[in-house]
Amino acid sequence: MTTAYCPGHVTCFFYPVRSQDILSAGSRGAGIRLSRGSTVTLEERSDRRIEIQMDGRTSVCGITRSALRMVAPERGFDVTVTNELPVGQGFGMSAAGAVAASLCACHIAGRPRQEAFRAAHIAEIEGGGGLGDVAGIMCKGHQPTRVVAGLPPLGKVVDSGYRLDLNVAVLGETLDTGAILGDKEVMSKMMEIGPRFVDAYAEDSTERNLFSLSRSFSKMTGLETPEVSDALEALSEVGDAGMCMLGHSIFTTVPNDQVKRILGNESQIYRCPSTDREAEVIRKG
Repeated sequence: MTTAYCPGHVTCFFYPVRSQDILSAGSRGAGIRLSRGSTVTLEERSDRRIEIQMDGRTSVCGITRSALRMVAPERGFDVTVTNELPVGQGFGMSAAGAVAASLCACHIAGRPRQEAFRAAHIAEIEGGGGLGDVAGIMCKGHQPTRVVAGLPPLGKVVDSGYRLDLNVAVLGETLDTGAILGDKEVMSKMMEIGPRFVDAYAEDSTERNLFSLSRSFSKMTGLETPEVSDALEALSEVGDAGMCMLGHSIFTTVPNDQVKRILGNESQIYRCPSTDREAEVIRKG
């Protein structure tokens, strides 16, 4: 039995980058590595089947399953995934789960650690998950910026050097990432302003600029739902806040008790400071 942990990751603003080489594909953007993430335990089976339990329920977990097949195609596993944040809300849980599972499989199969990130990156892009979460997770800093798209070392990710004391909040049902990325108007606006935003932040990588650009990005692209807009407006009166890409959720530096008072009891609120903790195997079997 082998267990690994991987932190989550939220993107503040971004734009997709396509490439015939999938390891060079992904996105450019700025994000935050989250102290809450995903813990995965693998127990090898005698057959080639992969059975997955996620948060207490049997699940397909297509991205994690695909990553495991890449790392250990001839092996079967019983997989237990425990997420510390909701799935499908822009917190990078699919990437975190795929990375953690792949790290376990690499340890079991005696394969290099880098192959876990490679498998997770490919599975994320092919499976319609996050375009840059794996690259962001690989960065050892708190606030990674993907200045060159793709999986490092083909991609390039740099850390701003500062930490953030965050809360994240889920405001409603998940957004359809595929539908958003398939919307020609949204994509056109994203591709128009995205490069300028990433370049502007690379030149001035400050906390103030991160939140300012994040807020402008979600407004200008039309990604904000009415609930997200109302929450960001209310929170901005007492602190900084931005929309998670791409979730019906927000991240903010406003203290937890004030977030609860402002957003009310219907929102799911989690204290979630940034982290520099690496994805790692925490129990070797």
